[in-house]
Amino acid sequence: MRICLLIGFLIGELAVGTIARAEERIPDVATPFPYGRPPIDYEDESSTDPIAQLGKKLDAQQVRLKHEPSRGYLRSLLRALDIPVESQVLVYSKTSLNRKLISPKTPRAIYFNDQTYVSWTPGSMALEISTVDPQKGGMFYTLPQSPEQPAKFVRAQNCLTCHVTTNTLQVPGHLARSFFTDHRGEPLNGRSLINHDSPLIKRWGGWYVTGDHGDQPHMGNVIGADAAREFRKNPLLHGNVNDLSSFFDVQPYLTPHSDIVALMVMEHQTYLQNLLTRLNYETRLERESTVEEFLLRYLFFIDEPPLTEDVFGDSGFTGAFEFYGPEDSHGRSLRQLDLETRLFKYRLSYQIYTPAFQQLPAAAKARLYKRIWNVLNGEEPGQDFQKIPLAERKAILEILRDTVPDLPAYFR
Repeated sequence: MRICLLIGFLIGELAVGTIARAEERIPDVATPFPYGRPPIDYEDESSTDPIAQLGKKLDAQQVRLKHEPSRGYLRSLLRALDIPVESQVLVYSKTSLNRKLISPKTPRAIYFNDQTYVSWTPGSMALEISTVDPQKGGMFYTLPQSPEQPAKFVRAQNCLTCHVTTNTLQVPGHLARSFFTDHRGEPLNGRSLINHDSPLIKRWGGWYVTGDHGDQPHMGNVIGADAAREFRKNPLLHGNVNDLSSFFDVQPYLTPHSDIVALMVMEHQTYLQNLLTRLNYETRLERESTVEEFLLRYLFFIDEPPLTEDVFGDSGFTGAFEFYGPEDSHGRSLRQLDLETRLFKYRLSYQIYTPAFQQLPAAAKARLYKRIWNVLNGEEPGQDFQKIPLAERKAILEILRDTVPDLPAYFR
C-alpha cells in the first residue's frame, strides 16, 4: 500500500514581484542519508513516537478507542492523542493514499498537535497518521477503521517514496506544498517548498481556508483552471471566507472550519521538524552540518514576511493552541500568537519544548543553546538577528528561564 500523507501545499507560477522564494532559502541537501542503517536504523520496529507509545497502551488494553459509525475511530483517537478538534484543516487536492476519495466535494480533514497529524477522508477504510520520532524523524501509520477488529496501528515504510526528498531535507519528514487543482482535485501545476518564510500569496492552493485576512491574498478556495485565471486578475475573489457550505457538505466533518491560523502554525512546524531531524542525523553520522544556520534563522522567524493586516481564525484554534503554554511567571508563552504583523508574539519557536529538540545529540543541542543565548544577548554575528527588538529578546529569555528545566547554567 503506497501511503503519501502529504501535508501539502504547491502553487503555480505567480507574479509576486520581487518576493524571494522560499526555495532559495533551503540548505544544500543533495546527498541522501543511509537512514536504514546504524546508527539511525529507521526501519527498526522500535520507536518512541506518540503513535508507538499509544499502540503499546492499546495492546495492553490500558487505552480503548471508541468506534463511531460515520467517522470510525477519529474522534476517540484525537482525544487519546490530545489533538484539538479546532486544529481541523481541509485539503481537496488529491495528494494522499485516499486520492480516489478526495475532491473539492469531499476534502480530507487533518488534525494536529505539536508532534502528530491525523488525516480522515469520508468513506476511507483507514485513518492516515504521521508523527515525529525524536531520533528517526517522520513516522507513518494507518489505523484500519473496521469495528470488527481491535484498533491497531500499522506502520507504513513505503510512503518514504514521497517523504524522503530534497523537500524534506533528505530525511523522513513532512511535505509542505500548495497546488492549483482542477474541479476534481487533480493538481494542475505548481511548485514547492512552502513554510512560514513563504508569503501568503503562495500558500494553501488545494486547501480550503476560513477566517479573515483583509487584503492579503492567498491561494486557498481556488478550484479549477478558470478560477486560477481569475485569481491572477482578482486574487481576493476567494478570500475572507467564513462559510464553506457553498463548496461542499460540511455536516460529515467534526467542524465546518479550515482555520487560517491553524494552517499557518502547521506549515511552520512541519518544516522545522525536518530541520531538527536533519541536524540530528548529521550529528550522529558525524557529518558537517548543512542546516544549523538555517535552523537557527527558522527558530527565530528571521525570514518570515510581515503580515500587512490582522489575521483572524474562526474555529477557536487560536485559544486552543495558546492554552497548552507553558507560561512563565508573568503569564507569557512562546505559544502566544500575534497575528497583526507576524505569526507569534515572541519569535522563538515553541517546538523547542518538543522531544525532537530536547533529545538532539548533546553536541548539537549544546551548540544551539549557545547560539540562542548569543541571539538573545545581541552577540550572534550578523545584522538579521538584530531585527528582534531588545525588549522582545529579553522577554524570550525570561520565558525560557521559567519554562525550560535543562537550560545551560549561563542562561540563569
